[in-house]
Formats: sequence, C-alpha cells, structure tokens
Amino acid sequence: MARSDTAYRETRRTSFMSDVETWLGNMLATLLAAAAIACGVIGFFVAFDYIDTSVNTPFDNGMIWLVSGLVLAISANVFRREHHIVEPKSDYR
Repeated sequence: MARSDTAYRETRRTSFMSDVETWLGNMLATLLAAAAIACGVIGFFVAFDYIDTSVNTPFDNGMIWLVSGLVLAISANVFRREHHIVEPKSDYR
C-alpha cells in the first residue's frame, strides 16, 4: 500500500543548456507558427483566385497551401509543448 506522505514534486531544470534549449525550441515554434499563418493566407488567396495562377484548378492549389500551413501549425504546437515539459522528480523518503 502506498504511503500518503510520499509525493511527486515537479521541478524545472535550471541549467544553462536547458534554458538555451527551451529558448531555441520556443523560437522555432514561433517561426513555424508564423510560416503556418503565411501559408494559410497564401492558400486562401490562391483558392479564391485572388492570386492569379496559370493552372486550371486554383482551388486545389489553395488547398495544398492550406494543408501545408496546417502541418506547420501542428509542428509548431509540438515544439511549443515539447519544450515546456516539466520532468517529475521522485522524492522517496
């Protein structure tokens, strides 16, 4: 049976390299999010033929831009979440 005074405490690593890694991961997430927004806007303009393309189906090309923007947005979300994980430290007494 587990003891009631045993608790898991969440601590954040405070070394210099972990701070640099977090900073770089967040910067990459920000750049990916900006690229996702740009792809979404370009996809919208291409899909509704505001940007003239030389193909017969501009809507299909717009959907390609929008889907690539969605992939970039998911990647940005993964990087954002991955670099904010707090590792639990077990404290057994």
